[in-house]
Amino acid sequence: MPSSNQKKRRILISPLNWGLGHATRLIPIIDELVKAGHYCLIAGESPSIDILLHTFPQLPHAKLKGFNVRLSKHRQQWPILLYQIPTLLKAIKQEHIQTQSLAKKHKIDLIISDNRYGVRSKEVTSIIITHQTRPQLGKVFNRFQAISNKAITQLISKFDACWIPDTEIKPNLSGHLSEPIKTVPTEYLGIKSRLSIANSEATTHEATDILVILSGPEPHRSQLEEILINQLINSKRSVTIVRGKLDSKPDNFSNITLLPHCKAADLKLLICQSKFIICRSGYSTLMDLVYCNKRALLIPTPGQYEQEYLAKRASSLFGFSTVPQNRVTHSNIFTPRIIIQQKLFTFDYSKAYTPLAHLISHKFHLPPNNNRFIPGFYLLVKKIVTFKVYASINNRRQEKP
Repeated sequence: MPSSNQKKRRILISPLNWGLGHATRLIPIIDELVKAGHYCLIAGESPSIDILLHTFPQLPHAKLKGFNVRLSKHRQQWPILLYQIPTLLKAIKQEHIQTQSLAKKHKIDLIISDNRYGVRSKEVTSIIITHQTRPQLGKVFNRFQAISNKAITQLISKFDACWIPDTEIKPNLSGHLSEPIKTVPTEYLGIKSRLSIANSEATTHEATDILVILSGPEPHRSQLEEILINQLINSKRSVTIVRGKLDSKPDNFSNITLLPHCKAADLKLLICQSKFIICRSGYSTLMDLVYCNKRALLIPTPGQYEQEYLAKRASSLFGFSTVPQNRVTHSNIFTPRIIIQQKLFTFDYSKAYTPLAHLISHKFHLPPNNNRFIPGFYLLVKKIVTFKVYASINNRRQEKP
């Protein structure tokens, strides 16, 4: 808790709108800032901003349009993602213009952006929250990892500081994803779960045998929901599925209960009382599980190398289990390994917690050479496309008699 004479900041806070995880991990951060007496303006789009406004209905908010990513229904995501990069770069520029306008209008003196590279201003101290300073590209594009790292470094170097929601103590949850960038002051905030501020009474009914937590962008969220319902329906176990859809309604059929979304207190109770948990390996979901000291069967979103990396790491270091989405069956959901692994963590999430009070009182200095970030992206795209074109030509030549 900051002292009474600490300067009260006027803070603009904006989450990335790719799934709900970027918003939910901001909840304990916003809670700490509000309790310290700082003015917080929430800026963003539905559905991520809806989560924050539901938790903090008293806070002012503003629309800050971003980029809505489109994913393929298939595992290979690189073609559609490459196609969207020019639009992404344009969106970053547009959200930067919007941010500067909002900062001026609301007299903002601090900006906190969760993975939104355009939400910053040269006139206002700007901080980015991310656990991906070194995004994983997978085996196919591993040769372009150095170029990708340089491009991300150039983007993050536009900010005055980088906050990582993890511990600096090894082994940590994010691993190589969150290695510090030398050109930007970096702070490790510790594990940030919205369940840590769940003080209200839960309204959930009796405990469930199997808890399914769905998250992430479409169409893969709906695909996994359909797969799991088909595998779990009419089993002898009670199943609760948290759909991660704010616009849906609760429903019950057979042994399955569908919930659109859960308050933090309800989700905490469900996680703690459930015998089995099945979920994506999204980073915010993993932080919630670590906070509750629970393991789960992790099903990475197809083609999202970050989730595949996190699932593999959690499986090898922290006793989780993982299975690809295309191999989800009734038998591998209920393997003995899952049952054996319901024991306590050795990972201490409470270590290396960094209070925000002294962080937001810092005077930051912009790093040098922070005005060149787009060339890195174009170089990465050019090399990947060239690689794929040559690979395609070689394959066609080999197919000819």
